[in-house]
Amino acid sequence: MQSTGADEHPMLGEGRGRLRDKVAIVTGADSGIGRATARLFAREGARVVCVDVRESGTPRIDALIEKDGGRACFVQADVTRRSECDRMVAAALETFGDLDILFNNAGTGVRGRVGDLRDEDWNFVLDTNLNSIYHGSRAALPHFERRGRGNIINTASTFGLLATENYAAYCATKGAVVLLTRQMAIDYGPNIRVNCICPGATETPRMLRNIAASDDPVARRAGVEKLNRCMGRLARPEEIAYGVLFLASDEASFVTGHALVVDGGQTIDA
Repeated sequence: MQSTGADEHPMLGEGRGRLRDKVAIVTGADSGIGRATARLFAREGARVVCVDVRESGTPRIDALIEKDGGRACFVQADVTRRSECDRMVAAALETFGDLDILFNNAGTGVRGRVGDLRDEDWNFVLDTNLNSIYHGSRAALPHFERRGRGNIINTASTFGLLATENYAAYCATKGAVVLLTRQMAIDYGPNIRVNCICPGATETPRMLRNIAASDDPVARRAGVEKLNRCMGRLARPEEIAYGVLFLASDEASFVTGHALVVDGGQTIDA
């Protein structure tokens, strides 16, 4: 659960209207990077369809956005299923009358080498990290093509650009997201832009749970922080959200097929 005390996104500033009159879908919207991005999009003037497989935040993200004075709705959906992605796009059109931005953000990870992973773990990561982007994009693209414009942003990872030990399924799917992003940009340009964000290690609830579950949480956190080698700390979800905002905004009108790295220097030698 998210904190109910101090502002959980202290690095979010006042909105500047960069997404005024836009409608955005954010998947994985009630936790981590998705939660910060949905809130930032709303501050920037977007009406936000917040999609998540479960309610994981307190307050739920749509309530948090409305508390900020924004407009949002919540759709509980499993984006690994095509019919559920069709339903989330239908909800955007029915609730807000349009759709401009799709942020395919839902993701997960299961640690293990290829020889050690169970088939169900491999398939779970593949469905969540990659097939969800296929289903979500398939659901949104007919609308984007009819209106002659649209914007898709996918969440990849620094581990889509370089490898790490014992993370076979995650690295494979995030690498695929990077190349799928580039391929879709070719197929659907010039009026539909497709980009991805490649975060470094970020202080999300999932990351904090993984650190807490380790044998030595203090040493584990220090090791993870060293991944972001120039900054030497975990990113805040808000810092990744601002990268997503750039890709979603008209300020990035000539940016497509790009993997935007926001990693505190992790991939500096890659």
